[in-house]
Amino acid sequence: MLIQTEAFFKTFFHVLSSDKHLFEFFLNPQINEFSEEYIRLKFEDTFSVRNLLELMIVEYAHQKEDTQAVLRPLTLALLMEVAREYKKSVPQEAELSLAEQIVNYIGENLDHCSLQDIAGHFSYHPNYLSGLLAKELGRTFSEILLEQRMVRAVALMRGTSLPNAEIAELLGYSSSSNFYKAFKEYYGRSPREYLATC
Repeated sequence: MLIQTEAFFKTFFHVLSSDKHLFEFFLNPQINEFSEEYIRLKFEDTFSVRNLLELMIVEYAHQKEDTQAVLRPLTLALLMEVAREYKKSVPQEAELSLAEQIVNYIGENLDHCSLQDIAGHFSYHPNYLSGLLAKELGRTFSEILLEQRMVRAVALMRGTSLPNAEIAELLGYSSSSNFYKAFKEYYGRSPREYLATC
């Protein structure tokens, strides 16, 4: 199955961004020993994957007006199955502290994350969470959000040919100029200058 990189990340960014390792796996396939030509995925239970692939092949072979609308959720289901199997292969981390859980939550919701959202999700007062992040991680919510957005921005700029305006939108910036300004303040260079020197 071949999926255009840009379309893949535009459509499934929210799913991929929920797991840093999975995001990097798809964005940087060179870490996979078979990546010269393929991303090789091995499944313990091939039944569900095979069923999904068969449904996708039949839908693609007998295209109708709504074929793309049908293929999108099937691809999402396949991606979720890949994520499930991938998590089995990655060593389990120890129980995460509340601050670490918050950082993960921020990474999963880069495009619409606020301290109020986090407070609602974890059932704590925003001021408490703000103090917790500063105490345990030595950074504010805004600093953590900015850092995660910038790391993902660089990964997307290196791994795809998405224009900066689309990357800005994926990361939750209201305009490409806001993204450009944040990027330049964070890295000290414009996105183009940054890529040229890396």
